[in-house]
Amino acid sequence: MNLTLEKVNQDNIRACVKLEVAELQKDFIAKNVNTIAWAYVDPNFTPYAILDGETVIGLLAIEDVPENEDYDRYWIPRFMIGEQYQGKGYGKQAMHAAIDLLSAKPDCQRIRLSVWPENPGAIEFYQKVGFTLTDELLEDELVMDYYIQQP
Repeated sequence: MNLTLEKVNQDNIRACVKLEVAELQKDFIAKNVNTIAWAYVDPNFTPYAILDGETVIGLLAIEDVPENEDYDRYWIPRFMIGEQYQGKGYGKQAMHAAIDLLSAKPDCQRIRLSVWPENPGAIEFYQKVGFTLTDELLEDELVMDYYIQQP
């Protein structure tokens, strides 16, 4: 496995758009084309292709919101692994790559994401990676935090 993250670009956009999650997961995540389009209007939102070698196996987005408090600045608002690549360890490696990317920023105290309460598989996955549930809700989704440095 040679996993890397690469900003979505002309070379990988078609492969990113073609990827889909399993049928049972489709209600919990935006389509990849929507994730990529969001970046067009929000300069704080950056989509990344997740690659194994030259094969696109997933998509994630990072959001850096400089006007937020430091603890609330860095988010992973989208994360998906294509259905045919799930269950092979890609998810955990890709999430750790995203954490490494964000934690390299000197002011990164924590990384945040949100998840639907009706998606226990995702909650369990994020907890195994090291995220913890908070008491916060964001648009009916549970907020989870990964601490880089204690506040």
